[in-house]
Amino acid sequence: MTAAYNSGSTMARTLESLDPGTPVYAGQTRVGDVRAVYAEGNARIAELLVVHWDARDEDVAIPTTEVESVDDDGVQLMRRESDQYTDLAPFDAERFPTMKKLK
Repeated sequence: MTAAYNSGSTMARTLESLDPGTPVYAGQTRVGDVRAVYAEGNARIAELLVVHWDARDEDVAIPTTEVESVDDDGVQLMRRESDQYTDLAPFDAERFPTMKKLK
């Protein structure tokens, strides 16, 4: 299994083109939907997804290294159980002052 973004990977373009509302899954469980995609500074490489996590009813920050794949069904996260993501921090744009919203 490889990370979602590797140098030369086409995944970065896929992550950058994610639309708000794209479903996000941990295993077979739909955990939420994409709210935004962020990159560092002026870069165009997606580094952070903001996902509305349904069980917590809040937006969380997910590093793109946690994304296993993106397909027509949505975003598949690396960890297979939603309770394995209790460590995700709530998203607050002020905590990421150098990040720029791509979508």
